Amino acid sequence: MNQETRSPRVEERSAAADVVIVGGGMVGGVLAQALSRDGWNVTVVEQRAPERSTSFDQRLTAVADAGWQYMDTLGLVDGSLRDAAGAIREVRVFDRGHFGLTRITARSAGVEALGYVMPNRELGERIEARLEVPVPGQGAIRYRRPARYVSHQADEAGIEVRIAGEDERQETIRARLMVAADGAESPVREQAGMSVRRREYDQVATVATAMPARAHSGVAFECFTTGGPLAVLPAADGRVSLVWVARRDEARRIAALDDAAFARAVDETFGHRLGGFTAPSARAQYPLSLVTAEQAVAERLVVMGNAAHALHPVAGQGFNLCLRDIRDLTRVLRPDRGEAVDPGDPGLLARYRSLRSADYRRTIGLTDSLVRGFSLDLPALGHVRGATLSLFDGLLPMKNRLVRATRGIA
Repeated sequence: MNQETRSPRVEERSAAADVVIVGGGMVGGVLAQALSRDGWNVTVVEQRAPERSTSFDQRLTAVADAGWQYMDTLGLVDGSLRDAAGAIREVRVFDRGHFGLTRITARSAGVEALGYVMPNRELGERIEARLEVPVPGQGAIRYRRPARYVSHQADEAGIEVRIAGEDERQETIRARLMVAADGAESPVREQAGMSVRRREYDQVATVATAMPARAHSGVAFECFTTGGPLAVLPAADGRVSLVWVARRDEARRIAALDDAAFARAVDETFGHRLGGFTAPSARAQYPLSLVTAEQAVAERLVVMGNAAHALHPVAGQGFNLCLRDIRDLTRVLRPDRGEAVDPGDPGLLARYRSLRSADYRRTIGLTDSLVRGFSLDLPALGHVRGATLSLFDGLLPMKNRLVRATRGIA
């Protein structure tokens, strides 16, 4: 039975906003902050209460230099977040068991750090803290949580978004633009009839942290294996973040290991570069696929975050691509010379779509090509990949492009 047939138990109320964001995770939370700084009144619809959010959990996220600087302009990077994040001073990319290495350093790029490995929970705390301190001249941020999206209806003047609270009472929010930041299986995108392309990688990411025997010294490693990449990223307090991608059968074996055996397996796969690992945290596993929306906008609707592009974690591009989505959308919606702006204007949304299309092609193409190219297990191909990494390291124009991608510069 759908929600509409239960109408005798539904109490309708109405609210208004400039922008409704469905999904209050990392993408929706940062977007709300960015929009409010430009004076927009924002309502965020989030299914989970703050303490139950899966977005702001114990995981860590690699934020490229450009993304970090952008979050700083939004006031989200304070001393507490800086202390909790590990700076990436160098990136080393290699293929397990073969010669060849590509290195990128912050010094050669002329920056303090190529990026930072940030605890998701710390970002969530920064966002929550700012909700309690309204700033004069900025728009209001209003949360509806726990609440779930039910449906929406757009017209020339605006969009009506129906949501249901924990008690199933429904509320209709009238706005001028809706943003779907509700994940790879986005109900908003589905209800809007927006098609997606999917590629199943037959891989699973195992995520954890551990303490290396030798100091990581701010070096991030990307170790390619035939089963998938193993990323070892510098975190705070001397620990490292581990993202080990493997084929499904191997991932099941990894999940069954005890902590000591898991640490030994990581060290063996990693080639003993940090002398081993101890004190691994609890592990979590995530099946991997590429999900890309065929279109980023519809009538008074923008899809963003994993709703628009759920990427493989290789090269850590996912959240950084989302931050560029946020940056470009807020730029497009910013009033020009003080003139009134309709945030759902089809011309503005078309401009946003045009701005993002090239970045999507480059970033999605990069991650997908890396996954497929380094996962092939053919005779002598490992030597070819190793030679390619060495060649890449010596070609300055190509390496400069890689440096820009690493720093999150589209």
